[in-house]
Amino acid sequence: MKLFGKYGAAELKGFSVREIKFARARLGVLEQFASALQTTSYADIRIKDLSRACEISEPSFYNYFPRKDDLFLYFISLWSVDIQLHAKNLEPGLEVIYEIFRYTASTASKNPNLLKEIISYQSRTDPSRAARDVTAVSLAEKHIAFGSAPGLEKYPDQGLGPVLHANLKEALRKNQLPAGAAVEVLALALGSIFFGVPILVIHEDPA
Repeated sequence: MKLFGKYGAAELKGFSVREIKFARARLGVLEQFASALQTTSYADIRIKDLSRACEISEPSFYNYFPRKDDLFLYFISLWSVDIQLHAKNLEPGLEVIYEIFRYTASTASKNPNLLKEIISYQSRTDPSRAARDVTAVSLAEKHIAFGSAPGLEKYPDQGLGPVLHANLKEALRKNQLPAGAAVEVLALALGSIFFGVPILVIHEDPA
C-alpha cells in the first residue's frame, strides 16, 4: 500500500548494500503494519504475524524496532518529511500550513485506522521522549521512501512541531499574522486542531 508521496527516482549508488537492506527491511515492516491496521486493531496485531508477513524472524524485528509502538514513531518521522516535500514549492508561511491540513485530511481518508491509532498512541505517550530510543530515519530510508528529491537531506524528520513552528515564524515575518503573535501558543493551538482533522474526516457523513 502507498503510504507516502514519490518525488523522484531513488538513487542508491552512494549507499552500502547493508544500508540499503536495513532501510528496505524497516520500510517493509512499516508497510505490512499499515496494511494490517486496515482490518485489525493495534492491540491485536502480533509481532509474530508481522514478522512472518515480512519474511523475517522475530529477533530481526526487534533489531529494527525494539517496541511495536516504535512503528508509530517511525511513520510520524517519515510523514513529517513527506509533508515538507509535498509543500516544497509553496510559499513558506500560512500557505504551507493550510496545505499540511489538506494533505493530512487526504491521508486520513485513505488510511483511516492508521491515523486513528496514531492519535490514540499520542494521547497515551510522550512521543518526544519515546523517540529518543528509536533509530533515526537514515538518508537511505528517505531516498527509498520518497525518491531522490533535490535537497532531501535538509528536511528534518522530527514530526509536526518543527514544521509548524518554522512556518508560523515565516508567517509572522511576512505580516500574515498580527504583530506580536505568540508562535508557541499558535503552534499548540494548531497542533490541537490538527489531531482532530483525521477524526472529522474519518467520521464525515458522505451524504
